[in-house]
Amino acid sequence: MHLGCWSFLGSRKSRKDPPSGEVATLTLPDGQEHSIKVLRPSLGNDMFLDIRDLHARTGCFVFDPGYTCTGSCVSAITYIDGPKGVCLYRGYPVNKLCEQAQALEVAYLLLVGELPEDEQLHEFQREVKGHMLVHEKVAALYSNFTHNAHPMAIMVAVVGALS
Repeated sequence: MHLGCWSFLGSRKSRKDPPSGEVATLTLPDGQEHSIKVLRPSLGNDMFLDIRDLHARTGCFVFDPGYTCTGSCVSAITYIDGPKGVCLYRGYPVNKLCEQAQALEVAYLLLVGELPEDEQLHEFQREVKGHMLVHEKVAALYSNFTHNAHPMAIMVAVVGALS
C-alpha cells in the first residue's frame, strides 16, 4: 500500500507510458454500472482506481476511515512506499541525496528532472545566488522578534508582510 503521493511519471530513467485506457467496472446495488479508470504507477505493481467522478456520476461516496488506502495525489517527482521505507525523488533515494548531494543539486533535480552536470550546477548556483538578496525592510522584520520566538510564528509574520 502506498500512502501519500504516488509517482506516475517517476524519473526519466523509469518512465512508463501513460495509462492505456484500462477500466474497472463498479456495479452498484441498484444495478447501475460505473466505469472507473485504472492508473498504474511507474514503480511497483499497484493499481489505482480513479474515482474522482464517482459522486458526480453515481451520487455515491467512498468511505475510507483513517485514509489508509487512498492515494492523495499524482506526482512526477516523489514516490513513497511507507511500509517498505522507500522514498524517491525523481528515482533517486532521498537518503542518498541527503548524504551525497548538495542542496542546490537536489533543487535542480526537483526542478529539471535530472542531476546537473558540473557546468549546469555552477550556472544554477550563480542564478540562485543572484536572487538571494533580501530587502532591508524584510530583514528589519526579523529584528522585531525576541530571541526565543517560535520559528513558525516568525515565518508566518514575514510571509504575511510580503503579501
